Amino acid sequence: MHEVKTIQDLLNQISRDEILLPEFQRGYVWNQKQVRELMQSLYCKHPTGHLLIWHTYKPPLVRGAQATHDSHSLLLLDGQQRLTTLYVLFKGKAPRFYEGESLFFDLYFNIQTEEFRFWQQSRMANNPTWMSVHEFLNEGLTTLLERLDSLNDDRQTVIRQNLARLSRLDKIRDYTYTVDQVSGDEFTLEAVVDIFNRVNSGGTKLNAKDLALAHVCSIWPEARAELREFSDRMTQYGFGVDPGFLVRCMAGVATGSVVLEGSFTRTSAKEFQTAWRDMQPAFEHLVGILRHEAFITSLDDLQSINVLVPATIFLTRHGGHFPSEAVKHRFIRWIYLAGLWGRYSGASDTKLQQDVARASGSDPDPTPELEEAILRERGRVTLEASDLERAGVQSAMALLNRFVTRSRNAHDWFTGTPIYDRALGRSQADENHHIFSKKALEAAGFNDSKRINALANRAILVRPAPREYRLSPDKYLPKIAKDQPGALEAQSVPMKPELWKPEYFLDFLYARCGLLADAMNRFIASWVPDTGLGVIDEQGVRGLMSGGESEKVEFKSSLRWDVREDRVNKDLEDVIVKALAGFLNAQGGILLIGVDDSGAPVGIEADYATLKKPDRDGFESHLLNLVARDLGEAVAASFLTVNFHEIDGHDICQVTVDPSDGPIYVHLRKKNVDAFYVRTGNTTRELQVKEANKYVQHRWRRT
Repeated sequence: MHEVKTIQDLLNQISRDEILLPEFQRGYVWNQKQVRELMQSLYCKHPTGHLLIWHTYKPPLVRGAQATHDSHSLLLLDGQQRLTTLYVLFKGKAPRFYEGESLFFDLYFNIQTEEFRFWQQSRMANNPTWMSVHEFLNEGLTTLLERLDSLNDDRQTVIRQNLARLSRLDKIRDYTYTVDQVSGDEFTLEAVVDIFNRVNSGGTKLNAKDLALAHVCSIWPEARAELREFSDRMTQYGFGVDPGFLVRCMAGVATGSVVLEGSFTRTSAKEFQTAWRDMQPAFEHLVGILRHEAFITSLDDLQSINVLVPATIFLTRHGGHFPSEAVKHRFIRWIYLAGLWGRYSGASDTKLQQDVARASGSDPDPTPELEEAILRERGRVTLEASDLERAGVQSAMALLNRFVTRSRNAHDWFTGTPIYDRALGRSQADENHHIFSKKALEAAGFNDSKRINALANRAILVRPAPREYRLSPDKYLPKIAKDQPGALEAQSVPMKPELWKPEYFLDFLYARCGLLADAMNRFIASWVPDTGLGVIDEQGVRGLMSGGESEKVEFKSSLRWDVREDRVNKDLEDVIVKALAGFLNAQGGILLIGVDDSGAPVGIEADYATLKKPDRDGFESHLLNLVARDLGEAVAASFLTVNFHEIDGHDICQVTVDPSDGPIYVHLRKKNVDAFYVRTGNTTRELQVKEANKYVQHRWRRT
């Protein structure tokens, strides 16, 4: 069955909510070119296709209005993009069923050349030949002619000379569409969705995720609204993933496959709903980890959004949390590697399904297999300096450099503002500063734009550098090095002043590529540190600091110097001893002294000044004497390893604690009693006698 309707009639029906949009439809996706071409075709009376309406007495969920149930409903299956465009141009607003990214109101028509273009100030301002399509269609030719005398002389002249063209534009409202209808009890929602999928094979094609979402909505009508609400909520955190992404993750949770066919189409609404219920908190937990621990602050920091799919599915299948800190850290490492080496470029669906299969299995830690897949494909997972020689600020290496720089607590060179707010999980920097300005290099006769604009010639700042610092770096880097110790090193700048001169620019780039590659490799390696036992290097310590306190890592600002009271405070020594006892009685761990609660290095130099021997040896000796006094000589000799690192100009003490082979009690001298402490989560707490006895029996039970 079909009928013929004018554009004006169709738009009036939309205004009266007689033509509705089923919820399974995707949103408005047309671009300016498609809008312009539609209007050009209508103006020239060219064919622009048919419309398809579903005539039903049992309407599914619709968008933006309420379907009536006491008579039939007309649901638009094919023609949403065209009718939304026309509604906007005629009415100046979106129809109630609108959902999408952009609408285009500012289309103009040249009365003399019959050309359609979007507003351009330089071309159209004060030019009487250009007329707003919306303003004209909204009032119509008759009304325009009634007020013609009120227009300026140039506009009146152009209109009078081109009345035929304006009449032709006005008659677009009378352009007719053939409206095909599907009706009858045999057309179930599933059957209609199938028709919708097939008729949409032309025009702006629906991708697999669009079709999958339409299928899910056909068996679970509220799905689109729920997914859209969740996406909007995550947008405030920088992770407003589209509903198609969420459908793919749901499919992986429900079926173990992200191939949106086969088992996907046989999955019930209840299975999708269960997957969705479990997936939401898992994804939110992942976003929290990315923002506050992994230095990934938004979707813009990701080379491909697909890297979140295996992690989301794995988390959902493990109750919304990683089984351990170690697995969490290795997943973060894999996310970095997958982005760096373009895991999901090329045949991404095939590789994504392979990775989802690994993440969906019974293995509590699939990251070795996930990483091995990258290694097999790329041949290596470590960077070389040559990889960075011409890398730009939009490259995968530039993204990784963002995380490295944030992890190093880097600050804006000119304002001192941190480029990353760890507490909020938010980047405060979006300026890629030229270390060697283009002007300085051109003055030195260097004009290779790729090298001038390369990552190796960029630093990350919060805002553009003051004009007086847009010079040769030998003019301003010495001041930064003096005023902000460690600021240049935090961004891998070579510290040889002779390299800061324009004539040595290529040598600077070569040196910095090496430093950047080394920093990135160390950063990635830091996500699998030997937190169990043993010595880790400086970058490993940085990784621990950036990862925050956990079951196996704790920070203390000092051993005995109280910064607030500006004096030696021996109560702080007791806190250190209790922290060590907590690790000894649990599974061991690492205590970093000289690091504040936020993970920033503050150093132990103030502690040195309070000791008879004001250096590392004196500090270690004093610490071990405290342990021997309060925990016992055997503990100091058998379960602790002390190492020192220099981080951003500060000495940091690393105390690696092995789990003890028996219960360790702290002698509280002020109370003259023994107490039992244990590390749980990221805190150390005292157990009362009954609790302690139960814990000891379980922890060191004899087999």
